[in-house]
Amino acid sequence: MIKILTSISHKIWQKKIYQYIFFAIASIITISLMGYYFGTFDQAIHIPFLKKYADPSLFPNDIFFNLRNFHYSFFWYFFIPFYRLRILEITMFITHFLATFLTFLAIYNLAKTLFKNPIASFLAVIAFIFPHLGFAGFPIFEFSLLNRTFTLPFLLLAINLYLNKKPLYAFLILGLMYNIHVISVNFVLAMFIFDSLLRIREIGFKNFIKQFLTFLLFASPVLIWKFSNSHVDIGLDRSWFYIINNSLLAHVFTLITTNPLINFTILNGISAIIIFFLTLPIKKTENDLKISNFIWAALVILVVQVVAGTWLPLTIIIQSQIIRVGIFVNIFAYLYFAGYISELFSNKKIKLNKIILLIFALSFSISPLISLVILLLHKNVNNKSFINVLKYLIIVIFLLTLIIFKFMNIWRPGINIYPIKDDNYDVQIWAKNNTPKDAIFITPPALWWFYDLEWRVVSERSTVSTLSELLESAFLPSYIDYWRPRFEDVAPKALKQFSDDPLKNIIITKKAYYSLSEKDIIRISKKYGAKYFVSEKPSQYQFPIVYQNNGFTIYMIFL
Repeated sequence: MIKILTSISHKIWQKKIYQYIFFAIASIITISLMGYYFGTFDQAIHIPFLKKYADPSLFPNDIFFNLRNFHYSFFWYFFIPFYRLRILEITMFITHFLATFLTFLAIYNLAKTLFKNPIASFLAVIAFIFPHLGFAGFPIFEFSLLNRTFTLPFLLLAINLYLNKKPLYAFLILGLMYNIHVISVNFVLAMFIFDSLLRIREIGFKNFIKQFLTFLLFASPVLIWKFSNSHVDIGLDRSWFYIINNSLLAHVFTLITTNPLINFTILNGISAIIIFFLTLPIKKTENDLKISNFIWAALVILVVQVVAGTWLPLTIIIQSQIIRVGIFVNIFAYLYFAGYISELFSNKKIKLNKIILLIFALSFSISPLISLVILLLHKNVNNKSFINVLKYLIIVIFLLTLIIFKFMNIWRPGINIYPIKDDNYDVQIWAKNNTPKDAIFITPPALWWFYDLEWRVVSERSTVSTLSELLESAFLPSYIDYWRPRFEDVAPKALKQFSDDPLKNIIITKKAYYSLSEKDIIRISKKYGAKYFVSEKPSQYQFPIVYQNNGFTIYMIFL
């Protein structure tokens, strides 16, 4: 085992071609495990926005699309030519694969910089093949292409350059990536600034200003867009925050709650922080000190999130979704965990069965809490049988967690380069092919999830209101005033029942929609000029049917 691990890691270390093969294999396994979906989750917003940019005649008079002017990213513009060439889906999948590949490359090189050990770099890649959930529940790799997932490898590259004393290039990359995903870059920028200020005598004030100006220069396109379009909102809007927090986004804003799923993610995030400090070498290198400063910066950000999410929801803080800094906490924690194992391995300070136990904890721990428990136990456990039991237990917990997540529809593996052609897809295709572009539909507002198509994605037709619109209205408080009365029309009394449990809120919304009487539907139809009403079976109405399949029925409403 030791010889095999040493041999493989050294061969990969020595030849680039072996590294690329390794990263490609890791990418294939990760994408297969996490799944890949088109047009679902956050793409339920981005794909319709992209189509609207490519074809302005779509969704006429749909106020929802004004939100795209406040989504400060140039990322989706690059895909407009591919949409027009009708190769959008395959292009996005290839980009997703490349982003995954580059992330593994960046992780490997970052571990190389930190530990200068082939085994550490090898184990770091192995660790991130499998998901590890931290604050807010976001894994490192996701199941669809998003601007934040595309940005990640370049941010890791910037961190690597910063550690290698090339801060000017690091800030340059941050500036470029600011045009792709502002939120992610803000976290790394905050870490760099925090570390630079702590070491300002060493760095020099003039050098720091030069680096920051470099960032501003390369970030200027999106900064000009932002400040020519809207100001930085430092005000308080508690009603807006209450709605977005008590709908779909509680996990992004809440660090103090009674929701067990959110508490699970918080516990995971705290565990990752502890793992980092436990595996940090006693004799710290200069880079160890820099990463420590990054972690302290992240902790400051998380404290700000606690204050904002609990007592003082300043708009700019809520819009920035700063709990997402937990992604970098997870990355640093598992990098140092890999470095810790490699140090024990290289110095032969520990028996083989314990090494395997630690590698299992590093790799197969969806919850960092599992890794933390094993990390705390391994020094005091010497019974071979008990160590074997712990190894099997890690695997059992890993598999059991996947089963639970699959049952909850949180995990659904499968490679879907194109939209899944189910009843939802078919009903949207009918709407696209058989109604004018200005047609308005009344559709189930809860028709959205990680792996389900939202109405606008394929149909390219407007709807009165959806729950998923709140994903984007988190960036523009004023949109709530437009959204709320429309949502209350299609899902009466649902908002009053909402809590910080998004799964429950989706069920509440669905029940509220199907509580509508035919008189309610006619009233909504006249109010918003909606000629079509969509329902899921087995619900039935007396309106004329224009289309139906096994899952859905479309009714014509005569105005």
